[in-house]
Amino acid sequence: MKKAFISADIEGMEGNVSLMQSKRGKPDYGYARKRLAEDVNAAIRACFDSGYDEVYVCDGHGDMENLLIEDMDPRCKLISGAMRSSLQMEGLDSSFDAYISFGHAGAGQTVGGVMDHCYNGGKVYNLRFNGITMNTETVVNALIAGHYGVPLVACVGDAALAQECKAFVPEMEAVVVKEGVSRFAAVSVHPTVARKMIYEGVMAALSRRDSIKPMDCPETLTMEIDFKDSNMADTASLVPGVVRLSPRTVSFTGDPGTVFKVHELLIYRVIDVLA
Repeated sequence: MKKAFISADIEGMEGNVSLMQSKRGKPDYGYARKRLAEDVNAAIRACFDSGYDEVYVCDGHGDMENLLIEDMDPRCKLISGAMRSSLQMEGLDSSFDAYISFGHAGAGQTVGGVMDHCYNGGKVYNLRFNGITMNTETVVNALIAGHYGVPLVACVGDAALAQECKAFVPEMEAVVVKEGVSRFAAVSVHPTVARKMIYEGVMAALSRRDSIKPMDCPETLTMEIDFKDSNMADTASLVPGVVRLSPRTVSFTGDPGTVFKVHELLIYRVIDVLA
């Protein structure tokens, strides 16, 4: 049985350039979530047309309840809801054959990255694993997938995201649906064009899946987080095993499975609740 895993975010979609579409409660959010579903469905169709038997879609934006299940291709399985052990890769394990990154933004501190950020944009400045800066969500997700032997085969998003991902997984397919003009401006293709590009890009990626290597994930990882202020590091330091390195920086070392859970805990749960 062949299984594909799609991690879906919203900032990297064509036409999306600000919080007006990305944030729940904003005027255009409802429009964006509908368009996101149609875009993801193009990737789902490509997976099934490539001979895959199961496709899981992990809602990975904000509260993780953006994709409405009735809008999705009925053949897929949707993972939604924020109480989880992985921010954007919940449900992934070694039984999957391919990982597809969908709609994630470029790395925080990226020129030309539309709505660039690193997971929790208001609180995280830099993220490193074993000394290597990984401010791109897709790259960290590819590291998680690599832990399970699953390759990142394709990413859908802006040109900055494509460049960042290619630096870590050069063989993967990049589907560029917009070019950043600034952090809050872009030149985008039409959604109809984007869906054709997504379908064809995912088909191409899956056709050469065996030539795309999973990202290497060491057996021991040291994660370092530079927060945007010292209060966040104060809060993170309350977690057992977390080491304070500087006023805004903390670290945690362990096996990948544990580190990835602490990553979710520090970046999303503890910091959002207490900091």
